[in-house]
Amino acid sequence: MSFDGEKSQRTWRLWIGSRNLTASRDLDLGLVIEGESRRRKGSQTIEGIGELAATLAAEARLPGVDPKEVREELQSVRWNAPEGIDVSCIELWTQGSEPRQPFSDVKGRNLVVLSPFLCDTFVKSLAKTTVECEERTLVTSLQALRKLRPDSRAHLANFKLLSVAAPNPEGDETSISPAAVQNEPALGEEDEGGTGGDHSGLHAKLFAAIADERVDIVAGSANATDRAWSGRNAEVVARFSGGRSEIDGIMAILGSATPISDTLLQGLVETEADISELKIEQIRWAIADMPLSLCRDGKHFRLTCDHAPSLPASAKLEVGLATMSLQDWKRDATEIEFGEVPLALQTDLLQFRLTMENALPASWLLRVPIAPAIDAERDSAAISRFLSVAGLQTWLREMLEGEAGPGAEDDWDSDENNRSMRRESWKYDGIAIEDILKAWAKDQSEKTNSLKRVDGMLNRYVAAVLAHGEHLSDDDREDLIALQQTWSVARDVLMAK
Repeated sequence: MSFDGEKSQRTWRLWIGSRNLTASRDLDLGLVIEGESRRRKGSQTIEGIGELAATLAAEARLPGVDPKEVREELQSVRWNAPEGIDVSCIELWTQGSEPRQPFSDVKGRNLVVLSPFLCDTFVKSLAKTTVECEERTLVTSLQALRKLRPDSRAHLANFKLLSVAAPNPEGDETSISPAAVQNEPALGEEDEGGTGGDHSGLHAKLFAAIADERVDIVAGSANATDRAWSGRNAEVVARFSGGRSEIDGIMAILGSATPISDTLLQGLVETEADISELKIEQIRWAIADMPLSLCRDGKHFRLTCDHAPSLPASAKLEVGLATMSLQDWKRDATEIEFGEVPLALQTDLLQFRLTMENALPASWLLRVPIAPAIDAERDSAAISRFLSVAGLQTWLREMLEGEAGPGAEDDWDSDENNRSMRRESWKYDGIAIEDILKAWAKDQSEKTNSLKRVDGMLNRYVAAVLAHGEHLSDDDREDLIALQQTWSVARDVLMAK
């Protein structure tokens, strides 16, 4: 995130961690650093941040944002980390990358791994490459351990195993049964400065190597799975080191977890629900690896693939655009017609729902290639579909006068006893020529450009609302046209001066 201050000064804030954009109360970990172009005591440039930002900017394809310029700016930014923390690099792994392993040398050190998800391949590799550690601790969930094969669990014989509840189901890397969350021990940790509820489960991903008073940490989105560390997933991690404060924080998490005895570990058996859930996982990843593509002919969408998904007899697969309803994927079908899709609802995101007996349904999103590319006007059309005229009026007012502009409080001369039942059009209490003149005068005195920002917004969004506003009433449409005409006169006179 960038923050523009006075005299074109810009500061940046980067948050790297495991938290999703959800209301989950699962335990997460992250690193926050702040940067600016000025050199300050203790600040440093950090390898990888420029490349991270450029990659995300290229993927976002935002108008007017040049990924090369973003990379150049962030490569020169100097960052301040929390006291006692030294950040070596930030790494973004896209599909096909070759991530380097968490640590190259752990001889004689204490290893701590936090991961809500595990896989057989990574567990075996982790056990083999860390045999020279002084002590090894793995914090995970009983659900993740239960999914491992017996021979994989055997590789964890010399690990200290701790359990925290599985994360709430939110489409991360698996679908977790709510019963599993309730039946496993939860991590009780109150919110800072408050008395919030307990964490519902473990969602943090962390690899830590501790020696005396220093700890090397790798934290971010990468689980202890082969998909995360083999370049099959897109992941981001921060590599940094800390001291006693960070070690104490890790120890606090370990102290709050529940030890898993050898007897309990050996007694873990797969139930029918576990087997069904594992099959769902395998099918999900198989579909993710399929060469799916969307073909677009105007507004008509069609999904194609080289071969149909291989499904058990008891399975049912549904698919659709993320903005549309789902439909059955019939067996042996290699093409699915989605029909005509309005511009505002066009997307390259597919949604899937897979159901099997003895298992909860699994739903997920998948981005696929589309040809030809969606028209550039799609974003404006999508916003216009959900942007009410009242919302547009509020947006305009805030751009012209700020959040405390007219209308924020009741008018002193309003007559509450004389209100008409007629719909109140926003042109009567919204943007008028007087509001535009006030904003112009403020621009002249404070050297700001609010009128230019409003002009750009009006050109794009008001036109889009009118073009794609099948939901508009006749009164709202007339109001928008009147606004365009009023603004056109003001712009020609004021912005030319």
